[in-house]
Order: sequence, then C-alpha cells, then structure tokens
Amino acid sequence: MKHPTSRITAIAGYAPERIVPNQEIENWVNANEDLIGPGSIERLFGVKERRYAKCGEQVSDLAVQAANQILSQIDPSTIDCLIFAAASSDLIEPATANIIQSKLGLTCAAFDVKNACNSFVTALHVANAFIVSGNYKKVLLVNGEILSHAIKFNLEGKEELSNRLAALSLGDAGAAALIESPIDDSGIYSQKMISFGQYWNLCVILGGGSMHPHDESKTYFEGKTSEMLHVFIQNKGRIAEKCLEETGWKLADIDHFFMHHVSKKTFEIVAGGLGIGPDKFYNVIQDRGNIAAASIPYAMSDASKNKKLNKGDKIMLIGLASGISISIQLIIW
Repeated sequence: MKHPTSRITAIAGYAPERIVPNQEIENWVNANEDLIGPGSIERLFGVKERRYAKCGEQVSDLAVQAANQILSQIDPSTIDCLIFAAASSDLIEPATANIIQSKLGLTCAAFDVKNACNSFVTALHVANAFIVSGNYKKVLLVNGEILSHAIKFNLEGKEELSNRLAALSLGDAGAAALIESPIDDSGIYSQKMISFGQYWNLCVILGGGSMHPHDESKTYFEGKTSEMLHVFIQNKGRIAEKCLEETGWKLADIDHFFMHHVSKKTFEIVAGGLGIGPDKFYNVIQDRGNIAAASIPYAMSDASKNKKLNKGDKIMLIGLASGISISIQLIIW
C-alpha cells in the first residue's frame, strides 16, 4: 500500500471585512455608459458578492492574518521554512515572503513561489519535496491575494468589457497551511503537474515586468477564459488518471473535490467531464468570487471549519491556472 509523503496539519483562510455586492460593481462599470445588465455577473460566474481589502491593506497583511491563525496554535520558532505563494505580491523586489517573515517575527528560510492561480498548489508540491528530502520539518505556506487592484471599472465600450469581463468576478483573500511529515494514513498520496506554455497570453496582467515596465494601462487583468477552459477540459483528465492509477483510488472513492474558483459553470463542466455530481465540489465562489491561488486552501479551511471536511476523507485538489498549468493532488485528510 502506498504511504503518504507529507501531510497538511493545519489550514486557515482570511477574508477582508469589506463586502462588495454585484450591484456595486455593475454601477461602477455603467457609470459612463450602460455596458452590463443587472444580474449579469451572477449569471455568468455564479458570484453574488466578494471581499475587497481596505485602502492601505497589503497582500502580506492578508497572508499574515491567515498565518497567525496557525501560529497561535504552535511554537512559531519551530517553523523552518516559509513559502509565500500567490498571483499577487506586495512588490516586485524583494520577495513578499521576506515582508511576511518580518511581520510574523520568523527567522527561517523564506521565498516566493509564483504560478498564477496555481501558486499555492504548486507550493504544496515544493513543500512536499522539502519534507520528503528531510531538509525541513515544518513548512508554512502563506498566501495573500489583492486582485481588486487589477480590475478596470472605467471601461471603454463593449469590446473592452469582453476582454476584461472575467475580472469582475475577482475578490481578495488570504490563506495558510502547515506541512509536516506524516504520522498515520493522513497526507499527500499523489501529485502531478502539467503546463502548456503556448497559451501563456490567454489571461494576463501585462504591466510591471520587462515587457511593459511603466505602462499603467497594462496593470489590469484581461483574459479569454473560455479558451483557457477548453484547454483545461481537454487535458486535465490525463494527469487525474495518472494520480488515480498511482494510488489505486477510483473517482467514486473521493469524498471532496477542491478546484480553483473560475466560475460556477466551470465546476459544473469539470464535474460533468469526470462523471460526478457538482455537489462533490466544495467551493465558496458565491460569496468570495475568484480569489486566485487562495481559492483551494480557503475553501478547504471553510470546509474544515464547517465540519464538511473530516479526518480520513479522501480529497482531490484540481489546480487550473493561466500559463497554462494544471495540477492534480490526492490527499487523505
């Protein structure tokens, strides 16, 4: 029988206080021209509201709020590696992990992992490898997403609305998880990743790097999410099947599926492709929106708090991200 390689011993999520309903978003978009009809955001994405960080609140602050929920239960000095993993960041330089390390008062190794909306699940691959190698014993993964900064509300016509429509579903959140060696059957059993770099330009924030270092108009999210979804649907099955073969599990054995929150329709399409009911996907998209790499850990934390995720449950994490990358992980909670 295959044994777990590492385990998630604690998980936490954090949402900012400010609630932003769809009507508020629609009013901003329609300030100069009627571009989006009432109820369109909920109909297209399944989102009713989301949380936005307050003015002056940083990505690192959201990550710290989540991390402190874990650190309050353990001796912080036992953390020997800190990984910040998010689509967002405080700065380009230095790593946001260093800022978070300072705010938490830690002295361990610290660095960032960035892989768009798969940043957190990719960091889980990295943390697992560190635990297996024996280099570290307690790895703290932290995440903060302030995506509201990347939304352009003052849109110039229907064409720009089409290119930036998916951004209207974005929200802000933070998450954290503690990774350690397994002590029983709970833990990570299989991990696979695959990437299709030829589609990197389907969903982008073009500004801030060497391509467009000083163009403010490039600092907003734009994307062709329907084209991305087609690539996901075509390819996710390949690595899901490999993970199932590796563990000997069947889809029917899995109690919960946690997937990146793109839209409610995406959950339904992926569930249909796997031949399972959409009710097996635990998500918080209705009142949190698309919170990028925080989606999966935040939903897991929410499920655990609500007693929906219990010890011994088998779960599948499905990471979908621009780039394009796909991640599948099988875990016993």
